[in-house]
This record gives sequence, structure tokens and C-alpha cells, in this order.
Amino acid sequence: MILSWFDAKAAVDFGHSLADFYDKQSKLNSKASNQKIAEKQQKLVAQLLLKARQFNAAQKLNAYQKAKLGNAFKWKLHDMGHDIGLVDVMTKDIMIALR
Repeated sequence: MILSWFDAKAAVDFGHSLADFYDKQSKLNSKASNQKIAEKQQKLVAQLLLKARQFNAAQKLNAYQKAKLGNAFKWKLHDMGHDIGLVDVMTKDIMIALR
């Protein structure tokens, strides 16, 4: 029973899939005009937060699982070469959305 508390595989997998989604969409958005990039970025972040909230509601994540999700998301994007400052802000926003 207590060991299930530490089972964070689903959260880590979701964190990685969230990072993959962001990476794919941000590359598509970068092809847009300069005026639309900021707007599309805001919509993309809103989509990420919505996905995170929905996953949390469905899975009932505990604090450990939420931390593992955020860590998986952050380091997957970092390894993909995204700006660490932006990644830190998005990770913080996702962690707040998981409350």
C-alpha cells in the first residue's frame, strides 16, 4: 500500500509526453509570423496547463508524483535544447496548476 505512493511511472511518462507535445507545437508555431508567435505561445502554454489539470484530476497525483512529473517535463525540454529560463517558468506554472 505505501509503496504505491512512490509509483510515479504514469506521472513521469505524462511529463515526457507533455514535453514532446510542447516541443512539436513550438516548432510548428515558430514558422508563424512574428506577431502571431506570442499569441500562439500563450495558447500553447494554456493547452499544457489544461492537460496537466486534466491528468491530475484523473490520476489523483500525490506530492511525490507531482514532483516527478515536473522534473520529467523540465529535464526532457532541457535535453531537447529549449531555453532553460522559459522551461523553468513553464515548469513552475505546471506545478501550480497541479495543486
